[in-house]
Amino acid sequence: MQTNIVRFTRNDVNKVWPLAVEMIQRACDTNGGFEAEDILDACKRGIFQLWLITDDQQKVYASVVTELRDYPNFKVCDIKITTGEMYEKWFDHIDDIATWAKRQGCKKMEIFARPGWERVLKHKGYVKTHVQIEKEL
Repeated sequence: MQTNIVRFTRNDVNKVWPLAVEMIQRACDTNGGFEAEDILDACKRGIFQLWLITDDQQKVYASVVTELRDYPNFKVCDIKITTGEMYEKWFDHIDDIATWAKRQGCKKMEIFARPGWERVLKHKGYVKTHVQIEKEL
């Protein structure tokens, strides 16, 4: 089964939020830094971007939240949240996000990952630094 990733604009986030909110809240409960409503607000303001990974029958497997940030010397894309089920169905879509980020002028991907993600993403060129994994674009 093939999966697809779709990024939703700040104007479309409200339409798809019901498909993501439970997954996002579970990630927020683990992290503690945000509530799902904080994520929704940041997406509607264009600060964060919401992505959904679905199959051809529109089943949602994962929600991803990104943030584009300007550092003094370059721009980065931070994957703030990646949450869902059956990661083997959507894992490779991280490359799609990196391709999009590069088109946005980003020089680096940053993923603040749970333990184990650095092992899974190592073969894609990500390197564990502190508590984040990153890849130059």
